[in-house]
Amino acid sequence: MMVAALAATAGLSACSVASPITTDQPYDPADGVSLDTEEVSVRDLLVVSQGNGGPGAVLGYVVNKSEEALSVEVALAADGARTDLTPIVEVPADGVARLDGRVAEGEFTNPILAAEIPTVPGALIDVRITTSTGGVSSTSVPVLPPDGVYVNYAKLLGGGSGDAATATE
Repeated sequence: MMVAALAATAGLSACSVASPITTDQPYDPADGVSLDTEEVSVRDLLVVSQGNGGPGAVLGYVVNKSEEALSVEVALAADGARTDLTPIVEVPADGVARLDGRVAEGEFTNPILAAEIPTVPGALIDVRITTSTGGVSSTSVPVLPPDGVYVNYAKLLGGGSGDAATATE
């Protein structure tokens, strides 16, 4: 019986020899996507909007990997047209800045807003990140509705109270 148990253990553990270690593979653990340049890493990048031409808010974190402060500009691209968004975000040396300007639950200072998001929630939109040192990179990010964990963004977009009691953020 002991020999059978040892044989079974050896046989089952052999399955992991040929399998890659999945914890070593990078992935985006949140709703947004990642974007990396030489100077910055952007994490959890996404747009919150009802879409169909309505306003939107750009969310995400910019991590400055350099030893000098950087300015970061954000633009959206859709249907062959690029829309530069404001404000320009200042990121301290070796620091982090939020694109949505969130300072507390339901409170925002200088969020990056778009007047129109031409697509619908669930679709993708291209976001371009440009740094003050000339680094440019872009990626497709999801557009998500201002509900659930994003309900606090509804008031930024001119709708609803953004009642924090219903948010699970």
